[in-house]
Amino acid sequence: MGLWENHVEGVEQLIDINPVSITWDRYPVIDNGRGVMVPDPSAPPEKHQAWVRLSHQAGGVQDTSVASVGLTTNKSMYLLMLYNVDLRKDEIITVDFGPIRTWKVGVVDELFVEGECYAKQAPLVRADG
Repeated sequence: MGLWENHVEGVEQLIDINPVSITWDRYPVIDNGRGVMVPDPSAPPEKHQAWVRLSHQAGGVQDTSVASVGLTTNKSMYLLMLYNVDLRKDEIITVDFGPIRTWKVGVVDELFVEGECYAKQAPLVRADG
């Protein structure tokens, strides 16, 4: 087994520790007549699903402060997914559990080893207010 396969297997194992099913819709795109591709509002959205790992990441040096609702922290959410998941920036995902069910995807970073992408990661921002 090569280095790339080892990395993919490692990401699969991380996801399998606490797998989360996410879904999202994507509208097909059409030319708007001016050479710009835009979502086609008349077409039904394409449904997508993937198993990912949701985790917390520090937004800087760890900081916990007292707020009117208790303790707050500067930790944010991000997701880790396999290389073949086609999730894009600004898409809204729905998570299959938890009090916060919808998230907006930030910049999707590809992780590489030996010049090949083995996983992707992206920060998440609450999309439900």
